[in-house]
Amino acid sequence: MLQILLAVLWLLLVPFGSGLWITSKLPKEHQSIGMTFLNGYLVTIAFFQCFYLGFLMAGSISFKLLTGVFGIFILIFTSVSIVFGKDVLKESMAKLRNRDAIVLKIIFVLFIIFQVVMRLSQQISDGDDAFYIATAANSYTSGTMNYVQPYTGTVSNNIDLRHAFAASPTWLAFLSKVTMIHPAIMGHSVLAPILIILHYLVILQIGGLLFKDKKNGKYLFASLVALFNMYGYVSIYTPQTFFLTRTWQGKSIFANLFLPVTLLLLLWMADKAREKKIEKAFYALAAIIMFAGSSMTTMAVVLLPMVFMLGILFLAIYRREPWVLLKGAVTCIPVGVVGILYLLV
Repeated sequence: MLQILLAVLWLLLVPFGSGLWITSKLPKEHQSIGMTFLNGYLVTIAFFQCFYLGFLMAGSISFKLLTGVFGIFILIFTSVSIVFGKDVLKESMAKLRNRDAIVLKIIFVLFIIFQVVMRLSQQISDGDDAFYIATAANSYTSGTMNYVQPYTGTVSNNIDLRHAFAASPTWLAFLSKVTMIHPAIMGHSVLAPILIILHYLVILQIGGLLFKDKKNGKYLFASLVALFNMYGYVSIYTPQTFFLTRTWQGKSIFANLFLPVTLLLLLWMADKAREKKIEKAFYALAAIIMFAGSSMTTMAVVLLPMVFMLGILFLAIYRREPWVLLKGAVTCIPVGVVGILYLLV
């Protein structure tokens, strides 16, 4: 019972509370419970990456200290976010009462439930669990970071920097520690369903923008994407395969959450042309997305800014405003710092 209560706190309430403030800065049509939940995860992951890199650069390997410091910080931030973003709840609750496209909504929800049930019942294991789960389990049990080698169990002071800059296994260990749930169970059975839901929250938002003139369009679009995901196992390397078989792994989270949410943000920016107050919130969210994405895999340090700046280039051409490129470049500075640190260290 205690584990369930802690899981509800750290996996539902804290992310939702953390997302209220930034969601309040978005246009009202984008203020929803789903978007708040999504923003909360993006913000908390970004903050965790910041603290993790700080410990890494300082030479600290204490996972216990990181858990305590970050845990206290994120609880304080969540409280502040609730105070400044509480008005979002009114807008979100009003949208929940909307009964348009009720049949398509039910079909879409059933697709998600089916995928979650199959994900939990099949419990597919992947060879990379020998790294992801083992690294998280080492931190969880030893109270250290990057100190016990996941493949051999030996102790070494030589940090594998190619993997050490991605905080996703340590983030998994943090969630396990604060909920008292073993990392293997957290990844396979607890975090995986949440990540599946987060993915479809992004898809639903993209559908809502692409088909904003059609009442039923976004649910039909999201349901079709769900079908493609279910039948996308044409190779072991497709995003759909990663999504439903490696759901909790950093590469999968990058491909199925951070890339789509970057695309969503670019679509929002193109849709809300020249609204400066709103645009500032979009650029801030873009910086958060790219920095948080760098915690999943080191290739995100290059790929996310490339995707974002390509979209900004098209936006600059569409608006005939070259200065948009400069704004985009400034937005990439936080993730650029991660890249520079990676190259220097």
